Amino acid sequence: MGAIAGFAGLALLANPAVGSAAVAGSFHATRSDGVIEVTFTGISSPTLVGCYVDVVETYGRFEIRGEMALTGDPGSGTYRLTVPDKSWTYFVEPTCVDADGVTSLPGTDHPPLDLAGSAAMVFSS
Repeated sequence: MGAIAGFAGLALLANPAVGSAAVAGSFHATRSDGVIEVTFTGISSPTLVGCYVDVVETYGRFEIRGEMALTGDPGSGTYRLTVPDKSWTYFVEPTCVDADGVTSLPGTDHPPLDLAGSAAMVFSS
């Protein structure tokens, strides 16, 4: 979390005149044969620092944060991850950082699962 706060602080230093910018966009997540794929679309913010995906197994046996490379304006990109066990349940939380802080993105075709007050998806076998 400290690195994310650092990203937001860096964005404020780089462009302090921009205020109340908000990250816009959404994600779509799928799981097939042990691979979770998260696609970001329409990502935009005047002070966007970057986006990432957290994938966490229900009991904490597996947790990873993957960086997302975005292209275009508004940005889009895809993150793929092969999970260690196809039978486990995973929470997927895509997040972007800008000068206003951290924004969890809403899902486009699945109802989001409320995970500590943020948008996330859950996948189970």
